[in-house]
Amino acid sequence: MIKARLEARTLRIWLVCVVIFLSAVLIVSRALGFYSEAMFYSLLPFLNFNLSISGTVFGVEIPAWFADNFSFACSLACVIGVIAFSAIVVYLIVYLILRSQRVKAAKTLRRTGYSKEYYDLLEKKRSKLAGTSLGPRNDLCIAKAYCDGRRYEDAFAVLRDIDLDRFDSKMAAEYYNLYTYLFLLTGDIKSARSTVALGEPFTQKYADKPSQRLTAALLKYAEQDYYAAQKEFEELLKCDSNEIRVSAGLYLGLVYLRIHKKELARKLVGELGKYKKTPRQSEDMLKLLKKLETAYALEDEERKAEAEKNAAETAEEAAPAE
Repeated sequence: MIKARLEARTLRIWLVCVVIFLSAVLIVSRALGFYSEAMFYSLLPFLNFNLSISGTVFGVEIPAWFADNFSFACSLACVIGVIAFSAIVVYLIVYLILRSQRVKAAKTLRRTGYSKEYYDLLEKKRSKLAGTSLGPRNDLCIAKAYCDGRRYEDAFAVLRDIDLDRFDSKMAAEYYNLYTYLFLLTGDIKSARSTVALGEPFTQKYADKPSQRLTAALLKYAEQDYYAAQKEFEELLKCDSNEIRVSAGLYLGLVYLRIHKKELARKLVGELGKYKKTPRQSEDMLKLLKKLETAYALEDEERKAEAEKNAAETAEEAAPAE
């Protein structure tokens, strides 16, 4: 689901414009003589502070026009301040309502996992934003949520419905990166390579973004270039994004198992346990643990079989010749 601050951005811009417009109307109208101080104070008598100012500031004489209008300027500033405060209150109310929707979705995800209830909340937000300037951006978030829940067909369907012409280069890069990531998760390496080539004009500019580096490393892993993937995943463990760090760590654990470095995988699993994880990452963590246990179990079986073989050979050598 799209971030509340981003969804409320249009309202914030409009409110700023309204405050500036009303402030300009009040100031310019007074300068043009459309209303007088007497009219102003007859409507708002409690703002008549009867303030005065005189003397010098840093050795400079205060201009007469400023001294004469100082009290009214303070009164007018109070009115403008009230207008600005009202705009802030309106913005905060709307922002908190939008944020509460995200919080509700997050709580539902923690409580029920990737359930129908959770996706119904996302689809409700998607319907609300459909046709707006934020619709395509929110659809990317929805597609990512479907991807996390392993509902890959739904994720592909959402991406196919997105009007790419409404994206700037940054959002287009995220679009192609997510498409590539989905193809890799579904095992379609050929389509993943094609998507990388298709989106290169956009993704090349943002190749250093952790999300794109993660997908590039996953492509190397899928192509069985394990040592190149290992290097990329290890570097991503240092990035600022906790979600990317955990994902990179999980894939790095798989790489370690592929190249028969079980001890490094075991140590990495312990380090990953300290980080907060998404429900999808928690599931993947359990899978990695099972793979690690299986690897150690196979090693124990091989060691046991080797010991039995050596014992048999020793017994055979020690047997008396007939």
